[in-house]
Amino acid sequence: MAAPAVLLPLTDGSVLNVADLWAQRPVVLVFFSSWCTQCAARQDALSELARGYADRVLFVGVAAEDKDTDLQDYLRAHRVDYPVAVDRTRAVWESYAVREPPAIALVAPGGALLRGFTGGLDAPALDARLRELILA
Repeated sequence: MAAPAVLLPLTDGSVLNVADLWAQRPVVLVFFSSWCTQCAARQDALSELARGYADRVLFVGVAAEDKDTDLQDYLRAHRVDYPVAVDRTRAVWESYAVREPPAIALVAPGGALLRGFTGGLDAPALDARLRELILA
Protein backbone atom coordinates (compact mmCIF):
# COMPACT_ATOMS: atom_id res chain seq x y z
CA MET A 1 0.00 0.00 0.00
CA ALA A 2 1.35 3.42 -0.94
CA ALA A 3 1.78 5.99 1.79
CA PRO A 4 -0.30 9.14 1.29
CA ALA A 5 1.87 11.77 -0.39
CA VAL A 6 1.26 15.01 1.45
CA LEU A 7 2.67 18.51 1.62
CA LEU A 8 3.65 19.39 5.16
CA PRO A 9 3.80 23.00 6.37
CA LEU A 10 6.79 23.10 8.71
CA THR A 11 7.30 25.14 11.87
CA ASP A 12 9.91 27.26 10.07
CA GLY A 13 7.34 28.34 7.44
CA SER A 14 8.65 26.15 4.62
CA VAL A 15 6.70 23.29 3.02
CA LEU A 16 7.99 19.73 2.82
CA ASN A 17 6.87 17.27 0.13
CA VAL A 18 7.44 13.92 1.82
CA ALA A 19 7.15 12.03 -1.48
CA ASP A 20 10.34 13.75 -2.65
CA LEU A 21 12.10 12.49 0.45
CA TRP A 22 10.99 8.89 0.53
CA ALA A 23 12.12 8.54 -3.06
CA GLN A 24 15.64 8.39 -1.59
CA ARG A 25 15.39 6.91 1.90
CA PRO A 26 13.00 5.62 4.55
CA VAL A 27 10.82 8.15 6.36
CA VAL A 28 9.49 7.91 9.91
CA LEU A 29 6.43 10.08 10.54
CA VAL A 30 6.03 10.82 14.25
CA PHE A 31 2.48 11.98 15.08
CA PHE A 32 2.33 13.83 18.40
CA SER A 33 0.84 16.68 20.42
CA SER A 34 2.58 18.79 23.04
CA TRP A 35 -0.03 17.89 25.68
CA CYS A 36 0.40 14.13 25.17
CA THR A 37 2.19 12.70 28.21
CA GLN A 38 3.10 9.45 26.44
CA CYS A 39 4.58 11.47 23.55
CA ALA A 40 6.68 13.50 25.98
CA ALA A 41 7.84 10.39 27.82
CA ARG A 42 9.22 8.89 24.58
CA GLN A 43 10.36 12.03 22.76
CA ASP A 44 13.88 12.42 24.16
CA ALA A 45 14.79 8.87 23.12
CA LEU A 46 13.14 9.35 19.69
CA SER A 47 15.09 12.58 19.18
CA GLU A 48 18.33 10.75 20.00
CA LEU A 49 17.40 7.90 17.65
CA ALA A 50 16.68 10.39 14.86
CA ARG A 51 20.13 11.93 15.34
CA GLY A 52 21.71 8.47 15.12
CA TYR A 53 19.96 7.71 11.82
CA ALA A 54 20.24 11.23 10.38
CA ASP A 55 22.24 10.15 7.31
CA ARG A 56 20.04 7.11 6.52
CA VAL A 57 16.46 7.80 7.65
CA LEU A 58 14.40 10.98 7.71
CA PHE A 59 12.27 11.59 10.77
CA VAL A 60 9.42 14.10 10.40
CA GLY A 61 7.17 15.14 13.26
CA VAL A 62 3.50 15.87 12.56
CA ALA A 63 1.92 17.90 15.36
CA ALA A 64 -1.77 18.64 15.77
CA GLU A 65 -3.99 20.16 18.44
CA ASP A 66 -1.24 22.52 19.62
CA LYS A 67 -0.88 26.21 20.30
CA ASP A 68 2.24 27.57 18.60
CA THR A 69 3.90 28.51 21.90
CA ASP A 70 3.18 25.10 23.46
CA LEU A 71 4.60 23.34 20.40
CA GLN A 72 7.78 25.45 20.39
CA ASP A 73 8.26 24.84 24.12
CA TYR A 74 7.85 21.08 23.57
CA LEU A 75 10.34 21.02 20.69
CA ARG A 76 12.94 22.92 22.74
CA ALA A 77 12.40 20.86 25.89
CA HIS A 78 12.85 17.57 24.02
CA ARG A 79 15.62 18.73 21.65
CA VAL A 80 13.63 17.86 18.53
CA ASP A 81 15.86 18.90 15.65
CA TYR A 82 14.22 17.01 12.80
CA PRO A 83 11.56 18.77 10.67
CA VAL A 84 8.17 19.21 12.33
CA ALA A 85 4.94 19.90 10.46
CA VAL A 86 1.92 21.66 11.91
CA ASP A 87 -1.28 19.87 10.90
CA ARG A 88 -3.87 22.46 11.94
CA THR A 89 -6.79 20.75 10.16
CA ARG A 90 -5.69 17.20 11.04
CA ALA A 91 -5.83 16.37 7.32
CA VAL A 92 -2.45 14.62 7.42
CA TRP A 93 -3.41 12.75 10.57
CA GLU A 94 -6.64 11.63 8.89
CA SER A 95 -4.85 10.54 5.71
CA TYR A 96 -2.75 8.20 7.87
CA ALA A 97 -5.77 7.11 9.99
CA VAL A 98 -4.30 8.67 13.15
CA ARG A 99 -7.01 9.43 15.68
CA GLU A 100 -4.91 10.36 18.69
CA PRO A 101 -1.25 10.64 19.61
CA PRO A 102 1.18 9.07 19.75
CA ALA A 103 1.45 7.24 16.45
CA ILE A 104 4.24 6.39 14.05
CA ALA A 105 4.15 5.57 10.34
CA LEU A 106 7.12 3.89 8.70
CA VAL A 107 7.52 4.51 4.96
CA ALA A 108 9.98 2.58 2.79
CA PRO A 109 12.11 4.14 0.09
CA GLY A 110 9.80 4.46 -2.90
CA GLY A 111 6.76 5.30 -0.78
CA ALA A 112 5.34 1.98 0.41
CA LEU A 113 3.63 2.35 3.78
CA LEU A 114 5.26 -0.47 5.70
CA ARG A 115 3.45 -0.15 8.98
CA GLY A 116 1.56 2.23 11.19
CA PHE A 117 1.90 2.01 14.94
CA THR A 118 -1.07 3.33 16.86
CA GLY A 119 0.17 4.21 20.31
CA GLY A 120 3.61 4.85 18.88
CA LEU A 121 6.74 2.83 19.54
CA ASP A 122 9.45 3.26 22.08
CA ALA A 123 12.93 3.99 20.73
CA PRO A 124 14.34 0.43 21.09
CA ALA A 125 11.40 -1.09 19.18
CA LEU A 126 11.64 1.55 16.44
CA ASP A 127 15.40 1.06 16.26
CA ALA A 128 14.87 -2.67 15.67
CA ARG A 129 12.36 -1.96 12.87
CA LEU A 130 14.74 0.53 11.23
CA ARG A 131 17.65 -1.92 11.40
CA GLU A 132 15.48 -4.54 9.65
CA LEU A 133 14.53 -2.02 6.96
CA ILE A 134 18.06 -0.80 6.35
CA LEU A 135 19.56 -4.29 6.27
CA ALA A 136 16.80 -5.68 4.02
